Amino acid sequence: MSHLSSQPCCMMQKSAESWPLSVTQMKKLEAAHHKFQRRLLGIRWRDKVRNEDIRKKTGSRKLEDIIKERRLRWLGHVLRMDNFRTARQATQWELRGYKRKPGRPRKNCIDVIKRYLRQMDLTWEEAEEQANDNAEWRRRMAQCSQGLR
Repeated sequence: MSHLSSQPCCMMQKSAESWPLSVTQMKKLEAAHHKFQRRLLGIRWRDKVRNEDIRKKTGSRKLEDIIKERRLRWLGHVLRMDNFRTARQATQWELRGYKRKPGRPRKNCIDVIKRYLRQMDLTWEEAEEQANDNAEWRRRMAQCSQGLR
């Protein structure tokens, strides 16, 4: 159902790709995503239809999986860039002489992507090699977001 890619939902997904999401933020995004889908199908909350059933009816996946796949596709795009490009260089930047505040360090987008790669049993160097084959990279990323290896 192509009409399920409504404007607010697309904007929400696109912007969520660029920052690391906390569990609370992801739950709120998932809730909004399900609310949009329910509204498009004419299903009210009090009808007590499970989110899984709504996803089956719409043919969509969990928002978390969609964001994960899009982040990994973006990584492949950046890894195929020349080394002099700013986006490519930004994946390797480290601040020297910067002292973090006490406590747990804040996650950034690259930390989240490295976690995804670990889940796929890939190192950063292996990902750089595999990203050069665009079709294979997309196939692998789609499998990853669906829980396959």
